[in-house]
Amino acid sequence: MTVPPGLPSLSPMNRETALATLTPAYAEALRLRDEGADHATIARQLALPVEAVPNLLELAQAKLDTLLALPAGEVD
Repeated sequence: MTVPPGLPSLSPMNRETALATLTPAYAEALRLRDEGADHATIARQLALPVEAVPNLLELAQAKLDTLLALPAGEVD
């Protein structure tokens, strides 16, 4: 079904679009994790203490999940 012109799309945002709206650190952390990087590698890549990585990933995933639940076009 095609959305009539002038009406917002109600389809969910795709993952790559959602990742692009995150801060660079959140997006990179999630991409690295998805590629199989361990916490030490993510910490090195982002110049963070390794202890910060679990919390960073948790926050990044929560933000990504929120974005993926929104209809496309509803990101501020």
